[in-house]
Amino acid sequence: MRRKKVARLRGRVKSALAGAIARARDWRVAAALRRPPCRPLILGYHRVVPDFETTARTEMPSMLTSAAMFERHLDRLARDFRFASLDEIGHRLERGEPFTEPVAAVTFDDGYRDVYEVAYPILRRRGIPAAVFVVTDLVGKPFWQIHDKLYHLVAKAFAAWDDPRRELVGLLRDLGLPAAEVLRTRAATSTPMLTVSTLLPSLSQDGVKQVMSGLEASVGNGFHDIPQTLTWPMLAEMRRGGFTIGSHTKTHVTLPMESPATVAEEIAGSKRAVEAELGGPIEHFAYPGGQFTPGVVEALSRAGYRFAYTACPHGDARHPLLTIERLLLWEGSSVDVDGRFSPAILDCQAHDLWPPARACGRIHTA
Repeated sequence: MRRKKVARLRGRVKSALAGAIARARDWRVAAALRRPPCRPLILGYHRVVPDFETTARTEMPSMLTSAAMFERHLDRLARDFRFASLDEIGHRLERGEPFTEPVAAVTFDDGYRDVYEVAYPILRRRGIPAAVFVVTDLVGKPFWQIHDKLYHLVAKAFAAWDDPRRELVGLLRDLGLPAAEVLRTRAATSTPMLTVSTLLPSLSQDGVKQVMSGLEASVGNGFHDIPQTLTWPMLAEMRRGGFTIGSHTKTHVTLPMESPATVAEEIAGSKRAVEAELGGPIEHFAYPGGQFTPGVVEALSRAGYRFAYTACPHGDARHPLLTIERLLLWEGSSVDVDGRFSPAILDCQAHDLWPPARACGRIHTA
């Protein structure tokens, strides 16, 4: 109960602060601080679904944006930005050509089928180009995205266990995994969503699979509909309709936690797969979870990518075009304390007017 009260108080402060900043921007007080045209806004989404509340009952909420919220985002952002393709933005950055107006690009990670079924018709109707980064081993396959399966199992365990933190710490220790290092704070096990967001960046894919096997042994698996992925024919149609197709590795690994050989194969192998299926060069890549190190960026350069996208403001000075910042959004990212869309909060996010600067807990050092 106390946690809910604190969260609600923080929400009210956030909404009030966003409103004040938005008004200052309207009065041009914050004009010097807003995002300049030379810094294009790259938006990152995962899934766009017909109804958030229904889907969030079984799926990881932070992956979801309702069609209605997605359209609200587009409406609001269109007031200040011209939507452009990643190819246009990337090539301008590469040639050092200045942007004469604020531009934004829409991207999607992982390659969920609802991007084709729900988001693509919205974007096509509006004439907005977009991009999708696909996990190539899952395209057209009835297999779990690793984060979805982990979330399903963690949520089931939390519902069954009396003390989820104690049980999860015990499970990690039994598996020989660094429980104290991974689950450093109590907040990391406060909800299934936060637990998954904590586990994924901290473990190799083999480690995540061990955790999932341990959870299945503890609470079972059970029937559950697997979120479907895009197919290659869908991707070909989307590309003809204005989508840029990029890579998101072969299996959605956390790249800094893998060996150099695995990193090289995940990066280069996914590029080869998309090029073989769709033809033509694949130039764009998105880091799973926004996690990258200098070694990972170098591997991306060797594989022949020209542009790559993170999930935070941090970049690599040697390869600025391989560490382009993105703003990740979902249903709850720009709502007020009552769960209603807040144009002021989205404005603050889009224009970097949100104090303090966005914190980053992602991996960027070897």
